[in-house]
Amino acid sequence: MLKWMTRFTYKIECQAAQAGTVYQLAAKYYEDIIHKEAILASIYMDDHILCVGGGLCPFSAILFHQITGAKVTAIDNNRLCIPKARQVIDRLGLGDDVHVLCQDGANHMDLSSYTVIHLALQVAPMDYVFSQVQKQAAAGTRLLVRRPKKTLNGVYSPLPNPQLAFCPYVAHKSRNIGKTLLYTKHAQHSLEDMMA
Repeated sequence: MLKWMTRFTYKIECQAAQAGTVYQLAAKYYEDIIHKEAILASIYMDDHILCVGGGLCPFSAILFHQITGAKVTAIDNNRLCIPKARQVIDRLGLGDDVHVLCQDGANHMDLSSYTVIHLALQVAPMDYVFSQVQKQAAAGTRLLVRRPKKTLNGVYSPLPNPQLAFCPYVAHKSRNIGKTLLYTKHAQHSLEDMMA
């Protein structure tokens, strides 16, 4: 089921990447979501955001920058997305502040420079990618994780993680995104620290 949704999203993003009007309409869909996520994670212009699952038309990355002024890096593991995503960013004149890289969020990366990491709804396998990112992120990093509406749980990759059960979140009125969770990475203390 997830592959069907990913293909559908890809088609919409493909049209948005090529036509200004389609882009504007699709971006409107994400504006309220990004506003709520930025408030939830207290994102400001001195933050550096990593968007995992940027896609062909990286709406979230673009809007995070436009709304907060923060620098943003979007990654996607689909090589076909990267040139188109860069074209969209260049067309909007955001090339200095929004960057796109071909990278898989499940692989080891240096996440030390990112203060906020955003996981798109289509990221799969979500539980594994979240686990990898959570392990590699620096203490204090805020992770925003989009989750589907309950009726669409079977369409998207599951995230059965007890760490997220009591996280703060914002609810959305979108067709497929039910909420965004906020998980903050805490410092790991050594055994010596706990015994002192």
